[in-house]
Amino acid sequence: MDKTKRLKVAVLIGVPVLLLLAFIFRDFLLRMASVWGPCMFHEVTGYHCPGCGNTRAVKALLHLHPIISFRNNPIILMLTLTGLGFYTELVFDVCGKKVSFMPKNWVFWVVLLCLLLVFYVLRNIFPVLAPIS
Repeated sequence: MDKTKRLKVAVLIGVPVLLLLAFIFRDFLLRMASVWGPCMFHEVTGYHCPGCGNTRAVKALLHLHPIISFRNNPIILMLTLTGLGFYTELVFDVCGKKVSFMPKNWVFWVVLLCLLLVFYVLRNIFPVLAPIS
């Protein structure tokens, strides 16, 4: 087995193990995250930064509540789904099939980033889009 194939298999095995550990120790990890305290940008300006709601989004996702996670900050769920898509491609690649689930066109990713930036501005204008307190 060549080096690249071994690395792919290691990632294939390592990612589920790390996710399982994160799920098992989720309460400990979330207690560690609470050490950071509130968002200083929000405390000073009253506006939500792009990172506001990330901890709550991760907490909701670790408790298997994807809708609440998306409501707190959509980037966490989007990154999770993107990672799942690339991981699925890796599974097929290791099995010897070339399958493409994720868009490879850079325009898609730029448009997605622009939509996220627009959302982050709009959630400071419309309180219904703000993270759940």
